[in-house]
Amino acid sequence: MKEQPRGPFGRATAVAEGVAAAVRRRQRDREPRVIMHLGPGRPHLLAPGAKGHDSVLDRAERMVALVEEAELPPRAP
Repeated sequence: MKEQPRGPFGRATAVAEGVAAAVRRRQRDREPRVIMHLGPGRPHLLAPGAKGHDSVLDRAERMVALVEEAELPPRAP
């Protein structure tokens, strides 16, 4: 268990650390994730910054864009 902060500065520091942790969690939750399946039932999370992460993410985004373009209704003249 974490030691309880003492005094007003200790409590303020604890609150600031909690807020900073919450902000980091929100940012992490918004980042796109790359999950590769190495086999049936064997998902693997490709960490941000890992070799190939940006390349796989870029290709996935292009694939999604192509599907979204194909799903658009034809424009009226």
